[in-house]
Amino acid sequence: MDDKKYFVHESSYVDTPCEIGEGTKIWHFSHVMKNAKIGKNCNIGQNVVISPDVVLGQNVKIQNNVSVYTGVICEDDVFLGPSMVFTNVVNPRSHVIRRDQYQQTLVKKGASIGANAVILCGNDIGRFSFIGAGAVITKDVPDYALVVGNPGRIVGWMCYCGIRLDFQDSSDTKCTTCGKEYTMINDKQITEKTHNKVSSVPLLDLKAQYATIRRQIEPVLKDVVESQYFILGPKVKELEGKIAAYSQCSHAIGVSSGTDALLIALMAIDLKPGDEVITTPFSFFATAGVIARLNAKPVFVDIQEDTYNLDPSKIESAISDKTKAIIPVHLFGQMAEMDPIMEIANKHKLFVIEDAAQAIGSEDEKGLRAGSVGHMGCFSFFPSKNLGGFGDAGMVVTNDEGLANKLIKLRVHGSEPKYYHQIVGGNFRIDALQAAILSIKLDYLDQWTESRQKNAREYIEKFKENGLEKDLGLPGLKKGYRHIYNQFVLRSSKRDDLIKHLRDHNIGCEIYYPITVSDQECFAYLNYKKGDFPVSEKAAEEVLAIPIYPELTQAQKSYIVETITGFYDK
Repeated sequence: MDDKKYFVHESSYVDTPCEIGEGTKIWHFSHVMKNAKIGKNCNIGQNVVISPDVVLGQNVKIQNNVSVYTGVICEDDVFLGPSMVFTNVVNPRSHVIRRDQYQQTLVKKGASIGANAVILCGNDIGRFSFIGAGAVITKDVPDYALVVGNPGRIVGWMCYCGIRLDFQDSSDTKCTTCGKEYTMINDKQITEKTHNKVSSVPLLDLKAQYATIRRQIEPVLKDVVESQYFILGPKVKELEGKIAAYSQCSHAIGVSSGTDALLIALMAIDLKPGDEVITTPFSFFATAGVIARLNAKPVFVDIQEDTYNLDPSKIESAISDKTKAIIPVHLFGQMAEMDPIMEIANKHKLFVIEDAAQAIGSEDEKGLRAGSVGHMGCFSFFPSKNLGGFGDAGMVVTNDEGLANKLIKLRVHGSEPKYYHQIVGGNFRIDALQAAILSIKLDYLDQWTESRQKNAREYIEKFKENGLEKDLGLPGLKKGYRHIYNQFVLRSSKRDDLIKHLRDHNIGCEIYYPITVSDQECFAYLNYKKGDFPVSEKAAEEVLAIPIYPELTQAQKSYIVETITGFYDK
């Protein structure tokens, strides 16, 4: 350390080694402990303690009587008011050493924390947020949020310059002092408006999602790694309990993927070679693929044009004396019409397995959630789903205790107890890392769904305003249903040209799905032919998904709408 580059009052102590930037001033009776890193031009007030390994950025201002404990990171331009308090463990005891349980607190660039506020460890304080005097912060604070009270709650929004913003029932506002413009994404998030022209939009941006939850995910991953308990175990049980409750079911059984969820559900009903299962030809391949893997026969029934879901009016004519089950798919995030499907299934004593891989949290007009209506419901947690893991994972939910017990056996090779096998199952276990990640993400799911729904409403309104209702088949929303928009799917008779136009403008898009399952080469033995499922076949020729993820900015959405409108204005 070079004393000529920064100032330390003679009453203060600076332990070695540590780093202190040029222009920093450390005033009376303060103590900087070893391995602390302090940036340039910081101002450390009287009676301040900087604990080991603390990191302070540049131009951080710390007022009198503040202790910055190990685990705290302050980015540039942070203000810490007099006598505010950080913690670094959640359950301190004088007689219990918890140094290995310190949790990190990140105070992001430009945030201000008022006098006597308390910041509970493990939370992020957002960029340019403002924590009122005496507030107690128990969860993450979004960028620009004004938070007061105990526990802290958002009561408004602040400009980066420190002036309170006034949105006045509008999603856009401008700071009356500095003129910066902001856009409200939802009631828990705003963003600075940019006038830089958007030139690209990915179909999905998982990095943007991860940035919002990284601070919650990383400690949980560390817990799992340190426990060395990777298969099933307490993290899996926790997730199963949360998914069961969220899906209005009594039981949830974690499995290795959404495909395996469907497969194990069919195994649980003792599907035999030669049995028939009725399902849709317009879905991801796994829906029919698992039926064929068990040497049973997929029997396809056409879909409804507006929802892309199985048409109940066509089911009964497809039932034979070999029919064992029906698999409706809640495609793109909207539930199929389950009442008539269940009525038919009950009449013919058939099992119903809901393929809800794209629909966790979706509801029908009675408020019943996907997976809770049939005998079993199957979820996928593939990374691109609304609730996605960091790899493959899935879940089967049910209100039938007998089926639940059988599913638990089947996922561990059919054994109970271990090494004693009453039935033949498989290795369908979910791992603890995926369960831990999904438990964290589930807490955000409703918030993400609201943002997807808001994005969908904006798309629909803008396309209608621009006169594209006839050119674009907009998503059909059944009255009273909760659509979660796993995908936002348009239809166009000029689909392939529109895709080229979007890709020329660097906008991500995808076809779900370019060919019906009944037309797949591997199912040629079923002897279906072109024209057997006209609604599904037409959908396969016209559908196109565009970005709908929660983190889309207003500028990105506007760019997408303008680009599509421009295609039809040519």
